Amino acid sequence: MKLLTTLFIIILSLPYQTYAQELNTVEKDSTVFPYVLPIWGQKVQDRGMADQLQLPFGVNLNYVNSYMDLEITEFGLSLGDRDLSNIVNLETLNFQQVSATTNGINLRADAWVLPFMNVYGLFSSVTGGTQVSLQPTWKDATGEVILQLPEFSSNVGFNALTYGFGTTLIFGWNNYFLSTDFNYSRTDTELLKKQVGYGTLSARAGYRIKLSNTNKDFFVAPYLGVMYRDFIGAEGNTGDIGLDEVFPDLDATFNETVDAKIANNEEIINDPSTSVTEKIKLQAQNQALKTIENTVNESGVFSTEVDYTIQKELVQTVTFQIGLNLQINKNWMVRGEYSLSDNQRFLLTGLQYRFGINKKGIK
Repeated sequence: MKLLTTLFIIILSLPYQTYAQELNTVEKDSTVFPYVLPIWGQKVQDRGMADQLQLPFGVNLNYVNSYMDLEITEFGLSLGDRDLSNIVNLETLNFQQVSATTNGINLRADAWVLPFMNVYGLFSSVTGGTQVSLQPTWKDATGEVILQLPEFSSNVGFNALTYGFGTTLIFGWNNYFLSTDFNYSRTDTELLKKQVGYGTLSARAGYRIKLSNTNKDFFVAPYLGVMYRDFIGAEGNTGDIGLDEVFPDLDATFNETVDAKIANNEEIINDPSTSVTEKIKLQAQNQALKTIENTVNESGVFSTEVDYTIQKELVQTVTFQIGLNLQINKNWMVRGEYSLSDNQRFLLTGLQYRFGINKKGIK
């Protein structure tokens, strides 16, 4: 929210020079930039524009709520050394909906390394849930459905820790500003054996509005933005889960539906009016159904904790944002940001405290 395009041009146009002034006993005044950061802060001070810079160090405490629709692109199950992917896989599970919701506190510490570049580290502790809806379906070699179970839904809760870092570049002109931000984070949760990488790239444009004639640091800066978010790394992940805990009725429903389908096929087979071709097809279906039922039941897949491999993607990676920064004074700022789209929602509210660290010898 600073006139940093102007500052950037001025800084680049200045020749390199050293400052021989002794700082051991120098009092803070208008000719000396007092803080250790940002680099080139003295050059900005020499041009009389240092009052437009934020204090160099900040601590942000944010609340973040996020919802996103996911698409499962790969899935497999195994029980010990036994691979069940030929019976229970992405196609046969037939996922109808997969979405994730998270709520958490985000702590971010940042520093203005250059007048136009901020770097930061972040830490988050979040709770959430993954909503999964599936309708297991098996087809024969011709693509015809031979068995379809009712749709099952479940919400799997989780706790997660997130660590990351990022950088923000900001440019301004006559109270208009443009910022770009990139951050990378990794999330550690008990549901997955490996951490999940996550990348966010965003851009925001807005206008700074002064709210007081007596306090020049009191202003509000509304903005519009666009954000791109996606998982980093396409190798997928692994975990373990008990299906009977997630879908407690799946075992009974599976066996009841298979037995009912086999019995219905037998009635049609035994009907004298059924053609020979239809009888052969139904007999083949029953054989396939018995194979599926026996394989699943003998494996204990419903009652034993199984290992799974999964790869997921965001259904929508780009969203539009609306937000504002309300700066009360040089030390305190309030921020809010919201986005709403068909497949993602994002809400952020936060409080920021900023401070400076003086150069050695500056009081």
